[in-house]
Amino acid sequence: MTIEKAKKRIQQLKKEIDKIRYAYHVLDKQIVSDAVKDSLQYELQELEQKFPDLITPDSPSQRVGGEPLDKFQKVRHEVPMLSLNDVFSFQEMQSWLERLQRIKVAGFEKEMKDGFYAELKMDGLAVSLEYENGIFVRGSTRGDGITGEDVTHNLKTIEAIPLKLKIENLLSSKARVLRRQSLKISPKIEVRGEVFMSKKALDEVNRQQAKKDLPKFANPRNAAAGSIRQLNPKITASRYLDCFIYEIVTNLGQKTHHQVHQIVRQLGFKINPEDRHCRDFNEVEKFHQSWIGGRKKLPYNTDGVVVVVNNLGLLQKLGVVGKAPRGIIAYKFPAAQAQTIIEDIKVQVGRTGTLTPVAYLRPVSVSGVTISRATLHNEDEISKKDVRIGDTVIVQRAGDVIPEVVSSLKDMRTGEEKIFHFPKKCPLCGSQVVRLKGQAAYKCLDPQCFVRKFKNMLHFVSKAAFDMPGLGPKILNKFIQGGLVKDAADLFTLTQGDIAPLERFAEKSAQNIVDSIKAAKTVPLHKFLFALGILQVGEKAAQELALSLNRRLAKEKKAPKIENYLKMIQNMSVQELQQLPDFGPKISQSIYDYFQNSDNVKLLKKLGNADVAIEAGAKETAGVKLQGRIFVFTGTLADITREEAKEMVIQKGGEVSESVSKKTFYVVAGLEPGSKYEEAKKLGVKILSEKEFLKIILQK
Repeated sequence: MTIEKAKKRIQQLKKEIDKIRYAYHVLDKQIVSDAVKDSLQYELQELEQKFPDLITPDSPSQRVGGEPLDKFQKVRHEVPMLSLNDVFSFQEMQSWLERLQRIKVAGFEKEMKDGFYAELKMDGLAVSLEYENGIFVRGSTRGDGITGEDVTHNLKTIEAIPLKLKIENLLSSKARVLRRQSLKISPKIEVRGEVFMSKKALDEVNRQQAKKDLPKFANPRNAAAGSIRQLNPKITASRYLDCFIYEIVTNLGQKTHHQVHQIVRQLGFKINPEDRHCRDFNEVEKFHQSWIGGRKKLPYNTDGVVVVVNNLGLLQKLGVVGKAPRGIIAYKFPAAQAQTIIEDIKVQVGRTGTLTPVAYLRPVSVSGVTISRATLHNEDEISKKDVRIGDTVIVQRAGDVIPEVVSSLKDMRTGEEKIFHFPKKCPLCGSQVVRLKGQAAYKCLDPQCFVRKFKNMLHFVSKAAFDMPGLGPKILNKFIQGGLVKDAADLFTLTQGDIAPLERFAEKSAQNIVDSIKAAKTVPLHKFLFALGILQVGEKAAQELALSLNRRLAKEKKAPKIENYLKMIQNMSVQELQQLPDFGPKISQSIYDYFQNSDNVKLLKKLGNADVAIEAGAKETAGVKLQGRIFVFTGTLADITREEAKEMVIQKGGEVSESVSKKTFYVVAGLEPGSKYEEAKKLGVKILSEKEFLKIILQK
């Protein structure tokens, strides 16, 4: 056979095999027998062995192959893979809609007429798939939302994921909705979805595990996640994984989430056939109710319904709060329950000194997960449920995630059960515990309590705070136990000579830790504030507070020193703090109390004396005034990631928003900009290229 004839035959085989794959794994139709499919694949492999130069990345033979990896490479997501907020009742759903209405974005009423899109929430692993010129080139896990892992070799083994997109379907689509809109084909297309394992597949995989004398998987989610993170793709290929796609990151002209599902289906992806377009809130509720009992009949696990504002323009304008989009919510199903016995109740001490009672349970399986502990929250909750040691209780996983005790079965009591009494002293340091007025929790107020000190320090060195790689729980524990550190400020005074004498510390490892601490001495203000562990203050609140303080500092033309920030915030009243975005009475009071506390003030001064510095985020460089200027980013940036660009703006005292409004100062447009670009043109907002943005941001 000549190479030309081989090339033609290989093309025919690839096309036919992909047609069979698509029918079976996407459309759930078997159009030929397994024997026919196997013979076609065998012929393809034979030809490719004879003519290796004709092997292409989209060939079915390339799904499984290659040597096992040594480790996974990290992947930065250009557009973050956000998490979702949860609700558990129709009343909470109504509150969510009311919050959206209160935002008062332009065109809300009109765009809400497109309704909602309801998707069954898959209990699997979120992934991103990237295609170039229609060919699958990279797949990655969600990770922390910003950085995931490259698992391309494993995702290729999943037959529901096409190695080559059906671009021709979009160009000549017969779908009425797609025909009415102007679609544009991009050389780079990114979609996102969920890799999962069916219940039937889990049974088969666990049978295989048992034959090999290997531990069984507790549930399909653990099995799917474990399978995707295999270094050897042949193991992944044996796990019967599946994948539903639900999002297009690239702007192809889609206007609604409903159209997203139609487009990905045309491209050759598998979508969940149960997902529905809902015209109004009542239809969403009917959809949710229908699956509370109906989900048992499904071949896979689902723990709720993802409800999406259907109009993508409105979804963009609603923006993001924290790490979750405002216009998408996870409406969870009532949790599955089981019966077990409380064998003991013990108290745990948290970072802020809060004492939390925890029920130690006789292990029981709930939704495929073994539960042996569950929080009892506080003394009031124990009294309300009348829970005792030795009680037979009903337990569930709240939102199918967090174990909790629902109630005790009082009729099953034998008389040997014991009433739990809250300790009068901290079980760890022996200090008196108090219940503050208006609060349900007891607290250990001793700042020297070992566990409080340890957990506070662990928070201080975490990635979102001072980010000191190498300082894990074991090392910090040794530092505290060895008397080297009493608070976070002491970390910055450590030397190699202090650390090296500790057990299992060589000179090199001791120096590495000192270097890690030294490298973290200068941080942005928002990270500094978050590191302090102020009650109620998360990353988002720390950023808002930092922006406000930086503006004030710029006006007063003071240096970005800890002492200057301290004086400034001590002069702010609770009422002033409440003027910050999303700052309510509780968080404002908590911030006020923290900076009025003498022990906290001593720590801040000690940090200043240890040469801990705040990056000059508020300082205006010559010719650049970013204070009060709101930036919005759209499209893919070429030279830096979007997160790096946002950090630059914040460091210069500017603000970043997820939606375009009349208050927006600049829209920075990268490659393939989305609907924010069109919105900016409508509102007359200045649009910058990436090059223009960097020129402004780096100007000195």
